[in-house]
Amino acid sequence: MNPSSPEVARRQAIHPRAWLGFLLLGSVLTAIASVVTERLPRVEVLCWGLGQGASALAVFAGTRRHGLARSRPWRLMRLAVVVAWAATTLGWGVGGVWLGNSELLELYRVGTLTAYGLSLTALISLSVQTNGSRLAGLLDGGIISVGVAMPLWTFLIAPAIDHSGRLSTAFVFALAPPVIDLFAFGVITRMILDSGRAPWLRLLSVSYLALFVADGAYLLDQVAGRPAGPLTTIGWLGWSVLTGAVALHPSMVGAGRTRPAAVSGRNRVLIFLALALLSPAVSILGGWRQSDVSSHSDLVVAVLTLLLAVLLVLRLSVVAGIAETQAADLRDALHQQDVLQRSLSHRASHDPLTGLGNRILLGEALQGAIADHAAHPDTPAPALLLLDLDGFKDVNDTYGHPVGDELLTVVARRLRDLTADGQVLARLGGDEFAILLPGAGPGTATAAAERVLAAIRVPYTLDGRELYVTTSIGVLAEASLTTASDALRDADLALYAAKAAGKNQIAVFDYTLRAERLHHAEIAADLRQALARNEFSLAYQPVVDLASGAIYAVEALLRWTPAGGRPVPPDVFVPVAEDTGLIVEIGRWALERACADARRWHERYGIAVTVNVSGRQLRERTFRDTVLEVLVRSQLPRNALTLEVTESMLLATSPAETQRIVEVLADLRTHGVRIALDDFGTGYSSLSYLRTLPVDILKIDRSFTAPLTNTDHRQARAFTKAIVELAASLDLATVVEGVESREQAGVLQQMGCPLAQGYLFSPPISPREVDDLLRVTPWRHAA
Repeated sequence: MNPSSPEVARRQAIHPRAWLGFLLLGSVLTAIASVVTERLPRVEVLCWGLGQGASALAVFAGTRRHGLARSRPWRLMRLAVVVAWAATTLGWGVGGVWLGNSELLELYRVGTLTAYGLSLTALISLSVQTNGSRLAGLLDGGIISVGVAMPLWTFLIAPAIDHSGRLSTAFVFALAPPVIDLFAFGVITRMILDSGRAPWLRLLSVSYLALFVADGAYLLDQVAGRPAGPLTTIGWLGWSVLTGAVALHPSMVGAGRTRPAAVSGRNRVLIFLALALLSPAVSILGGWRQSDVSSHSDLVVAVLTLLLAVLLVLRLSVVAGIAETQAADLRDALHQQDVLQRSLSHRASHDPLTGLGNRILLGEALQGAIADHAAHPDTPAPALLLLDLDGFKDVNDTYGHPVGDELLTVVARRLRDLTADGQVLARLGGDEFAILLPGAGPGTATAAAERVLAAIRVPYTLDGRELYVTTSIGVLAEASLTTASDALRDADLALYAAKAAGKNQIAVFDYTLRAERLHHAEIAADLRQALARNEFSLAYQPVVDLASGAIYAVEALLRWTPAGGRPVPPDVFVPVAEDTGLIVEIGRWALERACADARRWHERYGIAVTVNVSGRQLRERTFRDTVLEVLVRSQLPRNALTLEVTESMLLATSPAETQRIVEVLADLRTHGVRIALDDFGTGYSSLSYLRTLPVDILKIDRSFTAPLTNTDHRQARAFTKAIVELAASLDLATVVEGVESREQAGVLQQMGCPLAQGYLFSPPISPREVDDLLRVTPWRHAA
């Protein structure tokens, strides 16, 4: 817990009742001592011993309670109070009053002067507990002390010396305390100017004022040849009591903290001005009026005036030095602020990884280029290249983000080498970069894109391995633009078209892309409401056993008919659903609907159902659990469901993600769900994939079916037959899609192909029509 917190302060502070009780006790003892002076000396000694002893205990208890026991100033103050009590009680009380021993009385005088010296040292040490200049604090105290010393010398000390005629030990003892008090007065005044609102400091100043009055009264009593009077007793004992009260005061909780540097305010200046002008003037005028004072008095006043002038000059030099230091600090602070401002500005407009400009800088530069073109319409409009890396996600997923970051820095270096003066290169985030070409026509922009394409596909040697990536680039040139956001939007449309065309491609923006994107957005907006509006339906196309003509299974095909509109083809809305992620929710609905429909068909006729699954669905972490939950709810046996995936969707992701998806499909197979590989022969078709992919059925693409009956059918038949025989050797079932004629069915039957699907047997039909088809007798030959 913070020692300076309010809670700790409340816990450490002494209760006000204890403070007031001690002050009352000390006041009573002081009053009794002042009354019985010279009449009851033993009672007076007892009051002194009790009063100063209680004060010493109060100082010890208060400093310990307030956490000041290890503070050097307060250790000295504790020692001063103890020495004062010991000197008074033992030297004066026991030795001088009770025993009448003059040697012990001398011990009292030495001990008292020692206590004065310790208390002055404690005050000086306390005054320098500041984060400002210590020399300035000492000079302030010296100026105040010397300024007060001049009138004190003129009106008190000099007349006392002249009146006494000689300097006895008693007189020196009486003279030394007021001189020490002068310095204490200067130090306390300086502290009050720094932090005069502290109650404990005000109380401390009152205690030393009482001491100064007592010492002055004692000096006058010694000069007059009379014993010390009640005023002296009240002042001396009052100093001890008030010092103990200071240590017990609740405001002492924060007395140990370093004070902030003092600010030269109006009060400080007025005090210094008064001391510099009035103190010498008052002393000189007082000396003229006192004609009986010796000439040495004028010399002392002159010396003090000179000393005051020297201290003031030194203080001004310190002020000048502080001002110069503060000015230098201010210049350094302003410089650092300027550097920081520039650094923050640079960070706000630049990418921290590559050092390239970011989206903010590109937007500003692009807006400026558009404004320049508007001011000079006869010059070419600015061109913009927007590109991102093909396969960068694979690098990140396979080798980790450090390698991915290093790849980005190398790409940035290559792009920087291709960027000429006046052109702006920026990284927009991730693996997306942009190049602004001011005043560049379509030919120049396309040529620049070709150079970028060639530079990016050069192999990268990173972390001891060789990596390959390409880029897709969208080019915006000769477009009518008004804002930077419009330019980025159109360039992004071109980039989207380049990626859709395949990897390592360039696409130039034209306004049809904007219309297509608008159509895409409209479809996406309608798709978001389609499920709630019950606009989706499923059609089923039979899969037929070519040997028997029986219906082996049905494939569920998603259909969308917006309310009040025409049906939207699947090849139009499915890609949009994939892009927006809506296919996950739509695919779940299709799976639930197909399993619910297939339950009755499987119970009555043993028919299985095939459901198409998108790549976006497969990448969902909950896909496996979703499939198994749907099967449980629909009460469809697991072996009655076939999930149909494409080879391209398995391979169009990172190797790590592909491996995870393969493991999910393999796990579903262990639960009885079958997996069909759709469009086989159109993708990578690597035999190694067939060996590793968890597949039960191969579906041969319709592109192999049509050429089977053409005049030049040899090659097509050879490919199809090879696939069928390969599948049979791997214990995989084969389904040929797109069978539309009896001749095609006959050729496939001769090849030994077991299953087929197409309009020859049935177009996609509704669930009710499937029911009717299966009720035909004999139902197995309905197709």
